[in-house]
Amino acid sequence: MKAPGQWTITLDHIAEAGAKPATNANAVGLTGPRTATMTAAEILADPNSLKFRMRDDDGALYYEGACHLPEGLTEDAFAPLDGFGEPNAGATTIEYENQEGVWETL
Repeated sequence: MKAPGQWTITLDHIAEAGAKPATNANAVGLTGPRTATMTAAEILADPNSLKFRMRDDDGALYYEGACHLPEGLTEDAFAPLDGFGEPNAGATTIEYENQEGVWETL
């Protein structure tokens, strides 16, 4: 079984113009954590992956992506925020899309 908490960024709403993808300046395609064994494509295709988005204190949308969570919304669901969103850009909240298409803040 692949380890939970592996994630990828699909949209970077704060990317620097012209920045190379899969970098801190344009996170599209970035995967994590550093020990991740799944590729971005594998995370997106996995039925155990859930869509997420990260925001700052003012509610501004920073990143969107998917996180591999075979056990559902456990502590592993904070992996994108703790490992990338907060240290890279100061994101403070993470939301996951539920089965009804409604975003829920963890």
